[in-house]
Amino acid sequence: MKMSKLSLFIIGFAGLLVGQATQQLPLPPTGTEPQTPILYREYDTVPLALERPIDPESYHLGPGDRLRINISGGVFEEPISGEWALENIDNYILVDPTGNLIVPRFGSINVLGMTLSALQQEVSSRAKEQIYEEVQVAVNLIRVRTFRILAYGAVNQPGFITVTPVTRLIDCIRYVRGVQKYAHSDSVYLIRDGERIKLDLRSFLAEGDLESNPVVREGDIIYVPFNDAMAEQARSFTEYNKNEVIVTGFVRSPRRIAHTPGYSARDYIAMAGGILDIGNEEGCKIIRADGTQLRRALDEVVKPGDIIDVPEAGKSKLFKNMGAVQSLTSVASLILAWMAIDRTTSK
Repeated sequence: MKMSKLSLFIIGFAGLLVGQATQQLPLPPTGTEPQTPILYREYDTVPLALERPIDPESYHLGPGDRLRINISGGVFEEPISGEWALENIDNYILVDPTGNLIVPRFGSINVLGMTLSALQQEVSSRAKEQIYEEVQVAVNLIRVRTFRILAYGAVNQPGFITVTPVTRLIDCIRYVRGVQKYAHSDSVYLIRDGERIKLDLRSFLAEGDLESNPVVREGDIIYVPFNDAMAEQARSFTEYNKNEVIVTGFVRSPRRIAHTPGYSARDYIAMAGGILDIGNEEGCKIIRADGTQLRRALDEVVKPGDIIDVPEAGKSKLFKNMGAVQSLTSVASLILAWMAIDRTTSK
């Protein structure tokens, strides 16, 4: 009997071990699964830096805005039972690319150009008319949208840039890496709804005039004109080829530099720290992508993919790494040797 009890104990213990071994263990997180509930995940985003709190009366909604719409205290009549019920709706909704907002139980609302406060009034009005006797509606802007506008002309990187409804004109100029040295010093144009508005950013920089540095909107275009001397040649300073320029040879910091249309070899050498004391400025040459070479090319306009080569100066080749004192000593030694030979031959 004792043996049978011992056998039963062993069999039961073994079964317990097998059960534990076959039990599915929780897998460690891979990092791809969201670890926070969907309701709170919106707050993980980095908040946008603002000049001041957004005014619901003046902020106009557009595609990409993320909203939280809370409808509370809504008392409605059940269509089947006829009983009255209390409902609370809390939704995170994104304005779609066409400008429509799909609000549960109320359908689609086109919010293009609508302010936050106007949307709150619209949802509240629909709620009272269609379903609820009494209701409280709150509309909150959770995440500000982004959109793209065009900047072109005498800027270093013309094209489309990504901005927000709180981005100002001077920020857009920075996003295109500033203006070229051939840009007009006083004029920047904002083209809005077909109207060209001339702005003077100096008024903002010197006096803080915000009217000269407006907030951009969807559909805006920023145009920076070339100066009067280069206006007719503007097309030659525009290049879609983005191959880098290589500056090599006897410069302080040989490197690859992003191509800037209209810049000469002298400009790129300056960006590479300038020419060393042992470099030959006059011997600067440009090697084109097709293999052709331009000599004495310090003031030649550089094209994408060019190599700018600054050779070693002749005096450096003659004396190599000798210092000034060593060079003078060597010259003096040569002169003395020549004088000694001359005296010897004259006798």
